[in-house]
Amino acid sequence: MKITSAQFAKGARGSDSIFEDGIPQVAFIGRSNVGKSSVINFLVGQNDLAKTSSFPGRTQKINLFLINKALYFVDLPGYGYAKVPNKLKDSLRAMVNWYFFVSNCQQKKLS
Repeated sequence: MKITSAQFAKGARGSDSIFEDGIPQVAFIGRSNVGKSSVINFLVGQNDLAKTSSFPGRTQKINLFLINKALYFVDLPGYGYAKVPNKLKDSLRAMVNWYFFVSNCQQKKLS
């Protein structure tokens, strides 16, 4: 697929109508600071669409990028090592779990 347009759609921390709009989602998940945001930037041919940092734990929301007005790239917070307080680590872990185990279950029920 040739990517002709890419734009930041929204950053969410949980339940949001954007997850129910019927647009397919491709999620990027992995350990903290392995390059998930960098891969998104590479795929869309932009250097600064997804914010990157050498600081583990930079992505602290579920960031959605609308690609070709047809699908979302979903940049998830990393798991494992992050230079953030334990309370925030727990919050990020809960957010990722919500995305995979609650949000997607709700979407299947809507279909």
